[in-house]
Amino acid sequence: MNYLNEVTLSGLLHHLNRKKDHNYFAFSVRHENTWTDGTTRKDFLSARAFEPELQEKLKALEENAPIRVKGVLHSSIGSGELYLAVQEVEALNESESESGTLENSVKLSGGMHVIKAKSEGENGTGRYIRFAVKQESQSSDGRSRRDFLVVRVYDDALKESLSHKTDGEPVSVEGTLRSSKGSGVNYVRCTKLD
Repeated sequence: MNYLNEVTLSGLLHHLNRKKDHNYFAFSVRHENTWTDGTTRKDFLSARAFEPELQEKLKALEENAPIRVKGVLHSSIGSGELYLAVQEVEALNESESESGTLENSVKLSGGMHVIKAKSEGENGTGRYIRFAVKQESQSSDGRSRRDFLVVRVYDDALKESLSHKTDGEPVSVEGTLRSSKGSGVNYVRCTKLD
């Protein structure tokens, strides 16, 4: 089955220390925007480049270089944490990065997965409900892959819509990629739910 899984981010490149020798280049995109109280919110959005060409392109860029990346979301097999599997990288010039129009767009579809443990929470943004979009696919080496892409819903109307969904039911989500202020764990902040 073909699922919708599209992510576009722009921000500043943040190199991560490599603790292990992986077959990917790990980095994050620092995405800043103005919060409701007028302060600046900084999200560090986890990304991985698997293709050698993309790895070399990213390694050649300086820390804090403005970039735009496109790819798909996956959940790490070990920890379940979300990351962006990068398919395209574009270095931006200063005027593009200072225009104030940073991109942060996520579109997903798949099966509704009800998270039973800690499905509700609260932070400085407000109360939210968590669920996951389940996607099953085949990896490039032919193995079966199952991703559980964590979504938080803050809006009351969207929470109401979510309450009518059942486990396994098809679901489509649009939103933005965010990182939790406490743990730094990435999640999708839902702005549209079908």
